[in-house]
Amino acid sequence: MATRKRRKLLDATLSGSTSAICVLDAERRVRFFSPGLAEQTGWAADDIEGLICEFAAESSTPKDLLISTLAPSQDVLDGTMQSVQSMLPHSDGTSSKRSLTFLPLQDEDGTVTRIIVACGDAAAGVPHKSLSLQLHAEITALRLEFRKRFSGHSFVGRSPAILKAVKQAELLKSSTCGYSIAGPSGSGRRHLSRMIHAASEHQEYSFVALDCRLLTEVQVLDNLRRLRSLVDEKDSAAHRRTGTLLLLDADRCPREVQQWLLENLTIEATGVRLAATSLHPLNAPESIDWLIPEFRDLFSTLQIELPRLHERAQDVSLLTQFFIEECRQTIQTSAESITPEAQQQLRFYRWPGNVRELRQVVYDACQNCFSAQLCPDDLPFAFRAGMSAQEMPPTPLEGISSLESILERFEVDVLLKTLTACDGNKADAARRLGMTRPKLYRRLKTLGIDQHD
Repeated sequence: MATRKRRKLLDATLSGSTSAICVLDAERRVRFFSPGLAEQTGWAADDIEGLICEFAAESSTPKDLLISTLAPSQDVLDGTMQSVQSMLPHSDGTSSKRSLTFLPLQDEDGTVTRIIVACGDAAAGVPHKSLSLQLHAEITALRLEFRKRFSGHSFVGRSPAILKAVKQAELLKSSTCGYSIAGPSGSGRRHLSRMIHAASEHQEYSFVALDCRLLTEVQVLDNLRRLRSLVDEKDSAAHRRTGTLLLLDADRCPREVQQWLLENLTIEATGVRLAATSLHPLNAPESIDWLIPEFRDLFSTLQIELPRLHERAQDVSLLTQFFIEECRQTIQTSAESITPEAQQQLRFYRWPGNVRELRQVVYDACQNCFSAQLCPDDLPFAFRAGMSAQEMPPTPLEGISSLESILERFEVDVLLKTLTACDGNKADAARRLGMTRPKLYRRLKTLGIDQHD
């Protein structure tokens, strides 16, 4: 009965979209601060998210007192659920009596990975809920974090190709048609698809991704049959139903799987939205021979194409700062920005792993950083090794024997790569190369590449 009493408030606060709830990670850092809790405290989510909940001194500011109130005890950190009566501070200096329920969520090893803090009326009575409430709470917390992470502002970029992709994604949010996203691995294909799902009418249902390249045909079909059986359970909870099914590397989907999808999982019959990612557009020559025409048509309503990161070099600075801010909310780091020297190295790099690789490099650099700015020495060894390999000259072609010819080809290659990284901006290229703009113009003309835009 005592356990049920501690769970009453949690059930009430998780039942609606205005839940007064926040989610802490294992380091007690606020990962999500709901609109309902913002309304009760007067603090916006941007003011609280990223702060670490610690017990504060009596002379602290209202914000510190709020963080102290939301701080879990050691028993909660050890995995024990608690419900306490507390005075909830408001931004105007007042406070109100509330009941706070701390629900630790644990992984398979029993390690606490998330802590849900639910705030409700201190006069709440005794509930009659079962242990399934904990699963309900976990699903709700994950859904809230999913929507926060894949909000409309989470796809960063100002290059023309990215602006076009975001506009196309906006069109898809208000429809249920199938679509495809083409681009290299690590370019943000999966993130964009999740962003579309999080803003669509399917957002209450689950987002399911199946990798057609890594999973065997038997594994893919087995998972699809399970999803199909859940579709027929009309009275099942929303999270048990599939809202969007994303086929990763659909251009390599086995033909037997293609045929099964055509016969069993069309949106007209199930309501499941189909989406696909691929290296090349599904109507490109590289894909046509592999795909059944009717299967390709499932995703033909709208095709989005994402470029490689080195083709949108002007976005590297934006993404770098975005990832630094992300690290400040998830790990212990002193980094707030990046030095021009380190930023220049990031912009010059070719990024074979695209945005995913940049994110990992910034994450590793933030862990290495002990000052307010990331500097070149903070960049991880793997990145510096990649830079060194990138700067190595290509193997001379047969027929080129003189040292002068080899050096000239190397210079042409460096100049062209720099111009490409700068999107043809010669003034920017000159700054990167440590040259004056007139000198760069003369050198380009001498080498016969002065026509490059």
